[in-house]
Amino acid sequence: MIRKFRIFLNPIEGQEKWLNKKSKEGLKLSKVGKLFYEFKKCKPNQYQYAVDYIGNKSNTEREDYEGFLEDMEINYYEKPINLGQFSSGRVKYRPYANTGGKLATSGGMINRELLILEKKNNGKPFNIYDNVKDKMIALKERRKPYIYLFVFTIIMGLYIHLIGEPLVDFSLWSYRNHLFDKTITCILLGLIGVIPIVRIAQLSLSIRSLKDKKDIHE
Repeated sequence: MIRKFRIFLNPIEGQEKWLNKKSKEGLKLSKVGKLFYEFKKCKPNQYQYAVDYIGNKSNTEREDYEGFLEDMEINYYEKPINLGQFSSGRVKYRPYANTGGKLATSGGMINRELLILEKKNNGKPFNIYDNVKDKMIALKERRKPYIYLFVFTIIMGLYIHLIGEPLVDFSLWSYRNHLFDKTITCILLGLIGVIPIVRIAQLSLSIRSLKDKKDIHE
């Protein structure tokens, strides 16, 4: 067994590229944890990997999809989309999810936002989506959480600016320094806000590229 530690800034394409690289090196995925991946030896390039975002689905939709994958003889591994999704014993509201999936639980969709798909290499590209339209829809679903995160940071920033109360006490003095706390909170919100801006831009460019490709073929 070979164990690897890995964190991805791009959990879809980045993770997919890395897993296929490991397959070329003769390693097959055998277990996926929150921070670690376990591999076992295989023939080089024997398996192909793809990563699918399912964070918008309800738990029932996930189970149906996983049943479909089993029928297609495609192995899968459930994975959180990022470190911020690690949680247990709670309920999470997801306004960007499909109907029936807006409330996620630790026993349902929480920590199951991604599926790593694995199949034997048949010499053909491992494409999850059959056409450009389906790929565009998938990219738009992936973009929704970042839009909501960006709006959330804007609302929190306006709240701090208008109300004048910081959300967290960062002061090291015996008395509370509101200006210091407010400044640090705004900086943290700004840093958090950069992430959705970058991802929204990247996904929007990908959607635009696919749309142009679709228009050319039509």
